[in-house]
Formats: sequence, C-alpha cells, structure tokens
Amino acid sequence: MRGADAAGSAILDAEGRVLLVHQTYGERLWEVPGGVVAPGESAWDAAVRECGEETGVTPVLPELSGIYYRSASDSYVFIFRALGVTGTPVPDGQEVDEVRYFHLEDIPWPVTSFALQRLRDAASFTGAVSLRTEHGEDRRLVGRRSSSHAP
Repeated sequence: MRGADAAGSAILDAEGRVLLVHQTYGERLWEVPGGVVAPGESAWDAAVRECGEETGVTPVLPELSGIYYRSASDSYVFIFRALGVTGTPVPDGQEVDEVRYFHLEDIPWPVTSFALQRLRDAASFTGAVSLRTEHGEDRRLVGRRSSSHAP
C-alpha cells in the first residue's frame, strides 16, 4: 500500500543557518518544519501550511530543492528551500516544543542521516533539484547526543 507524501520547508537565514523544529512525538527528532500532504493539496501548499502550523511563520519565496522517494513506504518527500520567513518562529506547543536556527555543522541529536542529506541539498541548492531514494538503512539516527533532548 502506498504511503502518504510529505512536504517540508528548509529555511535558511542570512547567516546560512537552517530553521529546525524539535518534534514532541515518536523519536523526538530535529527536522525541517513539514508534514503530510493532504488529499487535494499541492506539495508546495502543504510545505507552507505545515510551516505555519508548526512555527507560526511563512517561508519567503520557497523553491523546490529536492524530491526524495521513500522506498519503504512507496511515498515522496518534497523539500522547498526558502531564504527567510515572515514572522518570528514560535513552537506550536503540540507537535513542536522548540524552534531554532542551526549551522549545518551544529545540528543537534537526534536527527536522521537522511534529514541531514535533505538539509545539505537545500543549503547547496543552485537551481538543480536533487532526486534521491531513501532506503530503510538510510534512516539512522546520527549526530551528537543533546542532554536536553536525549531519549
């Protein structure tokens, strides 16, 4: 059975830092704001909607930077790169308990290896959309353990 597609916003600030959310559910991962594309909704509308729901901000001029096929769920993740936001990021307090900007070399734990790949692709985006496949073995937790968010 085919899984649901997802969309997210890789938002970079003027210093090249990326905006991440800390999820309150599952493995409590650090990830780009995003979520499931609703039936009848475009991936770009889902990315903007999810960003607003999770952080209270709107991405500025998002561009598609990557399409990632998840072989395990037979679904796609669409990542849109934006250079800034309108508004001030604030966690929604339900799905997200923290929102912060990080330099790519300082991404906190826990984060998946494939999330890092999506972030690197967005940060190095020059107009050519990245096309990648995520296999189950690609989804491992990486990075440094954070004392405030260790499981």
